[in-house]
Amino acid sequence: MGTLLRRSKRQLLFVCVGAACFLAQYAALTALAAAGTYRPVANALGFVISAQLNFALSTRLTWRDRPPTAARTIWARWASYNGIALISLAVNTAVFTVAYHRLGNLPAAALGVLAGMCVTYLVCDLLIFRDRRTPRTVSGAHRRPRQPARAARPPVATSWDQP
Repeated sequence: MGTLLRRSKRQLLFVCVGAACFLAQYAALTALAAAGTYRPVANALGFVISAQLNFALSTRLTWRDRPPTAARTIWARWASYNGIALISLAVNTAVFTVAYHRLGNLPAAALGVLAGMCVTYLVCDLLIFRDRRTPRTVSGAHRRPRQPARAARPPVATSWDQP
């Protein structure tokens, strides 16, 4: 039950951080488009700004219970996060570019963010911010370490088996 609550809390935090970053991205898109920047480029630049804010908030809020290990510094995490952000940017920009003519800026930006968000959450949860305190199985699922076997108790003598 605790794991389910923790996962639900993490997903809620992820959505809240994503919403704040979406607002930052949309503000940048709106300002850049008003200045005459081609909308897909303005959207991509807004995304870059948003991605850095997202990493900072994700580290401090969403995955705060999963600190980097000594072998994996915050800078390595940042580089990994920005790598997935590039993939997410490609998904986001493709969706936005296809949708903004028909839907307008806000719905197209929201649709792009939603598509990229799904990719980002899965990769962050399973790879970038994964809980390194628990071993992983071949399938990638978390596995709790085995508890040491308890010593067998000697049988209790009862009156019928005593001489």
